Amino acid sequence: MFGRRHKRGKPRVYVISEAGAEDRGAPSIQVRASGARVVTRARARVMMCAVVFFFIFSTLVVRLAFVSFGHVTPSRHFADAREASHARPEIVDRNGALLAADLPVIALEVAGREVWDADETAAKLAAILPGLDADALARELAAGRYKEVRADLTPAERQAVFDLGLPGIRFAARVERFYPQGRLASHVIGHDEPGKGGVMGLERVANRFRAPDGGEGPLRASIDIRVQQVLEEELTQSMEKFHAEAAWGAVMDVETGEVIALANVPDFDPNEPGAAPVDSRRNRATYDNYELGSAFKTITAAAVIDAGLATERTQYDARGGFQVADRRITDFHGENRILTLSEVVQHSSNIGVARMAMEMGRKEQQRVLGALGLFDALPIELNENRAPQLPRQWGPVEAATIAYGHGISVTPLHLLAAYSAVVNGGVYRTPSFLASNSTPEGRRVFKAETSAAMRRVLRRVITDGTATYAEAAGYYPIGKTATADKVAAHGGYEKDARIASFIGAVPGYAPRYAVLISLDNPQAIEGTYGYATAGWNAAPAFSRFVERAAPLLGLSPVSETVALASFITGAPPQLRREARLEAQGGEAVR
Repeated sequence: MFGRRHKRGKPRVYVISEAGAEDRGAPSIQVRASGARVVTRARARVMMCAVVFFFIFSTLVVRLAFVSFGHVTPSRHFADAREASHARPEIVDRNGALLAADLPVIALEVAGREVWDADETAAKLAAILPGLDADALARELAAGRYKEVRADLTPAERQAVFDLGLPGIRFAARVERFYPQGRLASHVIGHDEPGKGGVMGLERVANRFRAPDGGEGPLRASIDIRVQQVLEEELTQSMEKFHAEAAWGAVMDVETGEVIALANVPDFDPNEPGAAPVDSRRNRATYDNYELGSAFKTITAAAVIDAGLATERTQYDARGGFQVADRRITDFHGENRILTLSEVVQHSSNIGVARMAMEMGRKEQQRVLGALGLFDALPIELNENRAPQLPRQWGPVEAATIAYGHGISVTPLHLLAAYSAVVNGGVYRTPSFLASNSTPEGRRVFKAETSAAMRRVLRRVITDGTATYAEAAGYYPIGKTATADKVAAHGGYEKDARIASFIGAVPGYAPRYAVLISLDNPQAIEGTYGYATAGWNAAPAFSRFVERAAPLLGLSPVSETVALASFITGAPPQLRREARLEAQGGEAVR
């Protein structure tokens, strides 16, 4: 018999222990709340299911948002885009052309442990990304490895990969260093490496660069990318034409020391430095030492004139040979006659210049070379530089051979800076790869009169000497050929191997830019009559460069009257100003 229902409480069940008995007060009657227990258990199960569902749903939502809007932690080798954008400055040329900059990119990575089907994932990615090895990627993912698939996705590739909806996909935000000029000026700009920053060239300078105002402005290089391109094209063409092993060149502003262009061939692409041989990344123009030959005759002639030991017309016996201690000095193609100082330089006489060195003496020779920075490493911004190689002893033989560029090895940039001091009025200025708004003071090495005399002498080298193919109409260039025996790696000299160079300046009557062009072991070709010397290869390359680059440098051809008058000793300042004005495209009084 059942009892009545409680009005407000839960239903109760009365259990009668004895059949037929109905005594609510009897102790044998028991009450069980079995309904409450069922409900409690049901609620617990529902809550558990809800928690599990919520956890799974939240995970999926977070994952979807992560893939759609966010990026995984950047690769350990690259900085976060927001942080790195201020870490390294842009590099621009002297006119503001971009040379190097940070570029935000998205990389594709795949977490192998999260991939459901390695073969399917690899195949689908390979269908989107050209060049991807699907089999190799599948093996990596099947092994549970974390794999970078592509360092920089295009927006279209990223969207296509995202649309696949594959598990394990990562889109990593990175910053890569980008070089929009490619190979152009690669040895000056340099390149960087992940985790190291810049490792050569101006990129190494950028590691510690701060804008002058303390802000975040670009690092402004001294080079002019337009002139740089012309120089590289002429070097490449000459190297190929004369089957040379390498070539290098540089252009320097003789009034400021700024390097306007500097190039080496072969070169490399800083966007992919590892793709080029290590040898292609050598900056031969600033780091390698060479015996650069007869260009040193320019320095020797200037030194004896400056010391009052000679004039342009002083005579030297260049007949036969010249005995110095146990060495007999001869000329390559000698005039075999008595020559004036000017003719010694014009015809590149070893005998004549050795006699100058003997008159000057070893100590004065060393003083001049030291003042021209030829004993120490150049204090330039680039890390790729080193000191010249000097002779172990400096006796009469060494003094004679160094006078014409043998027995002393210097970098090409050393020579260019020294030559600039000879022709710019006698002031030495250290080369610089950073543009400046001020002119450095420099140090005087030669008198202005000495420099004027050397400009005349070097003009005759082109009009009546070994460098007739260096002429550039209207610019009246000055300069000197230099063909030196190539030093062998084991010592001594290589047989029938040479370094052919031409070093010159324009405009010759009032030099503003000095130019060096060198070919490593050029060969004789048809039309050079068996010769592979500088007058046949480096000199014409200089001529072509000047004709193409001078307008870019703001120089214009001038009349012969103005140019020749400016070469005359004691030409009035007004005439020199007119020459410079006309060279820059202005009007001059004729």
